[in-house]
Amino acid sequence: MRVNHSTRSRTHAEVARLDSAKLDLPTLMAEAARLLAAALPYDAGCWHTMDPATMIETSFYIDDMPKPPGNQVAEFAYLTNDYNTFPKLTQGRRHSGVLTEATEGRLDRSTRYRELLRPLDIRGELRAALVADGACWGCFAFFREDPMDFTADERDFAHDVASLLGNSFRAAGARARMTGRVAALWPGLILIGEDRRVESITTPARKWLEELGFPGDVNHDPLPYALITVAERVRGNVGEASARVPGASGDWIQVLGSPALGGDPGRVAIILQAATIPSIAPLISAAYGLTARERELTDLVLEGCGTAEIARRLFISPHTVQGHLKAIFAKTGVRSRRDLVSRVFAPHGRPPLD
Repeated sequence: MRVNHSTRSRTHAEVARLDSAKLDLPTLMAEAARLLAAALPYDAGCWHTMDPATMIETSFYIDDMPKPPGNQVAEFAYLTNDYNTFPKLTQGRRHSGVLTEATEGRLDRSTRYRELLRPLDIRGELRAALVADGACWGCFAFFREDPMDFTADERDFAHDVASLLGNSFRAAGARARMTGRVAALWPGLILIGEDRRVESITTPARKWLEELGFPGDVNHDPLPYALITVAERVRGNVGEASARVPGASGDWIQVLGSPALGGDPGRVAIILQAATIPSIAPLISAAYGLTARERELTDLVLEGCGTAEIARRLFISPHTVQGHLKAIFAKTGVRSRRDLVSRVFAPHGRPPLD
């Protein structure tokens, strides 16, 4: 599957322009898949959005996959001892990897290959973490049927576009806004059994499932992927897990998972609720590319602190506070603290009290 240099150069330029296209996440994934298919031909592909704080995959877009990702895919997604995991690619010098290269040609060393890829007659796997400023906002995996594989040049091209796509995915997350629809919903509870079937569900939880785009029957159809991945993370002996997900209305939803005590082991309780400003603030700050110091200062602004109080608590001068605020305003496109709170952060949750 040879692709000439001009095709890759053109694809690279088109991917770079996605950052300013102002697409929502589902449209962005579909368009990115269309563009990369020309430069990185594949037999099947899968894209995911990611909560950068927890590295939990929250939604997906598939292209010619035999079936949508489900419990089995989510279970193997969090095997930390496998090759080319997305956390490892995020932290590595190169954010892309080919499975045959990582396993030194011994694909059977990978649990993911043995359990998921080989039964589908897939040999080539190319993965990339979409990283912006050290945080992963999404990922993709491309597959080729045996005997085809991906090359080192294709791996390097995937790395080159990964940061561009990371910026685009981050910008799409920053554009999510609260409509007020979910703030009025009561938290919902879903109890998932050891067999990964829904044992019980509250009435509000059904409303939350609608907001997550779930039109089916919980007794027969797969749950939204964000719930599946949170549940599998809990089963992976991490205790509690959470993810923040944009809903159908654009509102941010918090998915909380924890082990359910009593009864059979492996049961997981999932709570769905409206995301609050404290839970979303780190995500939004990262989405706008704020530095660690700028995030600290922004948190204090959200608490209602004035310049003198911020300076005292951060051990810096009032002049330095004003300098940081100027940088924050420039990055978020506002001109005042009031605008920062009301236009950037308050739309993502209930407005803070004066």
